Amino acid sequence: MLSSGVGSALNAEKEASLIARAKRGDEAAISQLYRQYAPRIYGYVASRVGDPTLADDLTSDVFLRALEGLPGFEYRGISLGAWLYRIAHDRVADHFRKQARRQTSPLENGMLPPQNGVEPQVEANLEAQRLKQAIEQLTDDQQQVVLLRFNAGLKLRETAYVMDRSIGAVKMLQMRALTSLRQLMGQGKTNGAADAGR
Repeated sequence: MLSSGVGSALNAEKEASLIARAKRGDEAAISQLYRQYAPRIYGYVASRVGDPTLADDLTSDVFLRALEGLPGFEYRGISLGAWLYRIAHDRVADHFRKQARRQTSPLENGMLPPQNGVEPQVEANLEAQRLKQAIEQLTDDQQQVVLLRFNAGLKLRETAYVMDRSIGAVKMLQMRALTSLRQLMGQGKTNGAADAGR
């Protein structure tokens, strides 16, 4: 199973309370929100840019912008996590616009949960590598949907918000991405079996 979702560690009431305190300048609340979301936002940014130093810089910028915008944040069916992913999405897009070149973004190897024992771990690592390579063959929008839906655990509505797309467009991108992944992963098994027989 992949990530359990954006709001899994904080329930809505506790998060709303922390946000209200953070809006009043409560450093402990700001710190707790940062600790809750920073690793996930960093992972998302790093998976998009492929450079840990750049990911650190962009993640810091995301939280600086979030802190500046927090007084205007209100729950409107979108969680704080989705709002942060939207800021991260925009910062990554800004970075690539400034670079004026498209870059295929490597994905993190930690997409599958660890298993006990050496053999299962090796198999899981090989499968994770195959999945990573297959995802890298998807279009940029399809990669984005896969990362947001299955790695970050965002809901359809939140993913649509982050990507500035309709829910229907996100569903279509997800369906196409999963169809392509099934085909690519199936090809990898076929090619791997053919290679093993040589």
